[in-house]
Amino acid sequence: MNAHKDWSSLPSPGRIVAGLAFHAAFLAVMDVPPRHTPEPGRVAYDDGGGSSFVLDLGGAAPVLAVRDRDEPAARPDDEGIRAVLGRSGPPEPFASAPERGLSGAARWDGTAWTPAAGVPGRVVTHLTDDAHLLAEADIALGEVAEGESDPDALAALLASVRAGAWDREAVEAAVRLTPYEDDEELDAEPDPEAALDVLGLYASVLREALEADRAR
Repeated sequence: MNAHKDWSSLPSPGRIVAGLAFHAAFLAVMDVPPRHTPEPGRVAYDDGGGSSFVLDLGGAAPVLAVRDRDEPAARPDDEGIRAVLGRSGPPEPFASAPERGLSGAARWDGTAWTPAAGVPGRVVTHLTDDAHLLAEADIALGEVAEGESDPDALAALLASVRAGAWDREAVEAAVRLTPYEDDEELDAEPDPEAALDVLGLYASVLREALEADRAR
């Protein structure tokens, strides 16, 4: 089964929040702020194309609710959603627009996303996939200036974000570009401060998510 249709393949809450923080940091390098600022106990993501998700860490167990434009046939019925989310229903901002429905919902039991209904969708799984995250980061840097990124530095930063232990040096190395030719100069420099600021926004909720990972 494809990962975007398989809850058993979806990593932990900490991995999702780390991927979101990493992705948001490189959007910030392009001067694109997060559409949803992380809050204590909650992150939301909107890809700008009709897909979004909310991860709520504030209850007895983390809850993930997903709307994926590519999975209209996966929409579970109300009974399936209630079996996962209980009587409280989906978290905000989804609760304010229930008519749009969900393509997936799941609860983290400490080791897996179960119970679950529908599918996680690409809007979530892309943020847990190394190849996708690193490719998007490289594209973001390329939007700032024509130059060559350092794949090892990008991978090292992703690993440090997943551990909740990045530092300025790692961020500066990851956003640094070098000219394609020795006699060329970059016409612009990616700003590490923008990436650091956004990672700082996610630091608190990432700690909560990593603690949820270790809860059992």
